[in-house]
Amino acid sequence: MKLLNVLLLATSVSALAIDRTHTDVARSADLEEVSALLARHHAGRPAAGANGNNRNGANGRNGGNRNGGNGANTGNNNNGNGANAGNGTSTGNGGADTSTSGNTLVLKEVNGVPGNECLTFRNNGEIVDAACVNAAADRQITPTTVDGAAALRVQRSFAAGFRPDLVGVAACVGFNGTHFRAEDCAAAGIELVQLDGAALRTPSGACASGHDNLAQVTVDPTGAACASFESTVVAPTAP
Repeated sequence: MKLLNVLLLATSVSALAIDRTHTDVARSADLEEVSALLARHHAGRPAAGANGNNRNGANGRNGGNRNGGNGANTGNNNNGNGANAGNGTSTGNGGADTSTSGNTLVLKEVNGVPGNECLTFRNNGEIVDAACVNAAADRQITPTTVDGAAALRVQRSFAAGFRPDLVGVAACVGFNGTHFRAEDCAAAGIELVQLDGAALRTPSGACASGHDNLAQVTVDPTGAACASFESTVVAPTAP
């Protein structure tokens, strides 16, 4: 009887062990299947960190491009502004718009100083009668418009030791209230002189009336007695 009980007990223990083993195997299989599913699921998606890095990298690149573009635009604008400023002050005349409106001329005073009838600009800008040397820049003037107004641009240049105000600027024949002489085309308080037929005249009427005993050009502020000038077209000489 005891032997039978022992055999039954052993059989029960064996059956229980087999059932537990089957359960563990089943659970292990279930866990492996779940792990496989998770692995396949994640394999189809990039990691969150990778996405973040890619996005950040793209944003960084985009930001760089945008900033670079703005920098280029700013540079262009500055360059454009530098160029415009340069154009506005290239003649040093305060922004006056000067443009040639006629041929370069040498003017000869009718009944001027014999042998010295041609208008000549001294180093200090004064105008005198001197010998006619058509190729000399200090004898030459060119009809010009300054901000739309008729004027006569002086061909020669001036040195700082004599006329520092005319260094690097466009010089025109101007009337300062007493004399006709070379002046900055855009100088304040200066009336521009123009060639009116055979006369040199300002818009207010003052005109060149001849010359004095030192051969310097004289002015009649009333415009009643004006000298006449003959003009010769010449090739402009470099200042």
